[in-house]
Amino acid sequence: MTDVEVRVRAARLADALGVSDPRAIRAALAGITPLQANRVVRAAAALNGGRLRIG
Repeated sequence: MTDVEVRVRAARLADALGVSDPRAIRAALAGITPLQANRVVRAAAALNGGRLRIG
């Protein structure tokens, strides 16, 4: 997974968490390994000032 892919998925995940959209959350993490998912979640947290907010 490239850095660009991580950033795109992280942005999608952050948006999905912001509106509490379970389908979009699953879609942002679908088809990737746990290690890649960890990178995406960390990047999403960084986009939100170090915190992930749900809803």
